[in-house]
Amino acid sequence: MAFTLTPEFVFLLGLGVFWLVLYLVAYLFHLDKHGLEVKPGYFMFKSKALNSSIDKLAKKQPTLWTVLSNIGLAFSIGLMAYALYFFINNLFRFAKGAGGYLVPAVPGLTLSLYWLPFFVFSAVVAILPHELAHGIVARLENIPVLSTGIIAILVLFGAFVEPDEKEVEKASLSARLRMLSAGSSTNLVTALFALMLLTGMFSAPAGVMIFRVIPNSPLANPDFNVQQWDVIQAVNNTQVSSYAQYSELVKNVGPNVTLTIAILHAGQRENITLVTAPNPENSSRGFVGFEVTFISLDYRPSRLGLDQYNDVNFYLTVFWVWLVAFSVAVVNMLPLYPFDGERVLYYPLERAVKKRKRELRIALGVFTWGLFSLNIILSLWRFGLLPI
Repeated sequence: MAFTLTPEFVFLLGLGVFWLVLYLVAYLFHLDKHGLEVKPGYFMFKSKALNSSIDKLAKKQPTLWTVLSNIGLAFSIGLMAYALYFFINNLFRFAKGAGGYLVPAVPGLTLSLYWLPFFVFSAVVAILPHELAHGIVARLENIPVLSTGIIAILVLFGAFVEPDEKEVEKASLSARLRMLSAGSSTNLVTALFALMLLTGMFSAPAGVMIFRVIPNSPLANPDFNVQQWDVIQAVNNTQVSSYAQYSELVKNVGPNVTLTIAILHAGQRENITLVTAPNPENSSRGFVGFEVTFISLDYRPSRLGLDQYNDVNFYLTVFWVWLVAFSVAVVNMLPLYPFDGERVLYYPLERAVKKRKRELRIALGVFTWGLFSLNIILSLWRFGLLPI
């Protein structure tokens, strides 16, 4: 059997080489003396320069940062309300047999390795501004920042800002809430900016994107040379601009039916003729032999004049930034330890409750963790592990 050099294998190989080289360099040059701690699959870099940069940014436009942090607090309260509504509503939908699939992104389990580069890049884009915003608002409120730096665990790269927790507890309620909400509100802004790019930089759908050609299917004929991210644009001379149109067009097509399909391949439109096979899941229906991904069903050309495959990867990158930034903004505002939303809700309630504050905090945690866990359990029970 011939060995296929898949993108997933290349990525994992590159990841292993990266960690090996980093570990050897850190060991040989004693980088721990310069603030870089490296272990297999883990590194943390603390930087005084980043601390100084945060100080300078906070002092440069204090009035502007104050206004933005107040707006961010309002955004974060809205995000918390939406997060609770979303998770509670999904449980009701499960009760009606229509709940959505909600599970954490776990590489290799719920997240296929193909998407790892997109996910890692998007996580960095989401986390860096998130932590930077925490640090700026902390310094704006005269809360000391003990350390600032960059951290990585296997494929997850990000940043951290460590405020002095003793000083946090001494700060005013409004100062604490502004500092805690700064991260999620920044993620929301990042997500909105990515959404603006998706709507402004890309044209209307112009076909169905092929995520994978299924082996031994009609479309897998080597003479056709159909590959990932080729685009179906017509079936039997009927134009197809979206997956919904394609599905409607072929829903009554049975096996052993001849179809002429227009494929956009490497920027050139080509017609191929194939005979449908019986669908493995329903032998009365025809089977062409490709899979799509919910990440992007339809091909949307960019307005930048890029070639077909660069268009696709540019779109997917922006989409992943939107997805991850918005998800972090929402989930981080759940009143759930260790997320920021836990303290954003607890601190005001603490003022209203004179006794049994510890019990109140535990009750909030039990309720939200139960809500969060139940969504995951029901998702796995209904759908199983479905790596996207």
